[in-house]
Amino acid sequence: MNFDDSIITRSKVQKEKTTSKKYARTILARQFAKNKLFRITKGKYIKNNDILIISTNLFTPAYLSFWSASYFNGFTEQIVNEMQVATTKRHKTINFENYTITFIKLSKKYFFGFKKIKQGNGFIFVADDEKLLIDAISKEKHLGNFDEIIKIIKNSKIKKNTIINYLNKINNKSLNKKIGYLLETYKKIDISKEVNYQDNNYVKLSNFLDGKIINKKWKVLI
Repeated sequence: MNFDDSIITRSKVQKEKTTSKKYARTILARQFAKNKLFRITKGKYIKNNDILIISTNLFTPAYLSFWSASYFNGFTEQIVNEMQVATTKRHKTINFENYTITFIKLSKKYFFGFKKIKQGNGFIFVADDEKLLIDAISKEKHLGNFDEIIKIIKNSKIKKNTIINYLNKINNKSLNKKIGYLLETYKKIDISKEVNYQDNNYVKLSNFLDGKIINKKWKVLI
């Protein structure tokens, strides 16, 4: 049987070979014993041990984001051995060779803004720059520190119309204030007329910061 670079399961083998469950398991066991397949977790194998292909194809839908996507895009010099994958459901962490694959649940409202990239005979799924920034601000603990968030916004290529569309789709005033401030400060992009953010509440830009400086326009504590 010829395997591609996608995730291989017993049911997939059974369907392609038109065979029984038992024999499909036997095929996988034999291929694994001959070192022709890598076992990721129980019942899931792959021909190519490319960690990016593995991480973003274990579950559907899923995409690489947070610190891992920042590393993939070359936005940070930090070496990342954890693959942080956004999913719509909770999944247990998986250890594969020298990597940890962590699954970070996002609500369906937040689940968009990623691209499919060809890699070898397979594909990987990665957040686009605009969604990476939103993910980083929404779940900042997965970035390690505020400097890593700044690296994302400084190095990313943010399209104004795209980020406005994403923010309006989510429609969260607190998020709009934070992103609006960061875009204006680091990218000279003003989205104040295109997103809903105005009220009397101040929000802390980041839990990594003291929040002692006030930006009155965006009502952000820095």
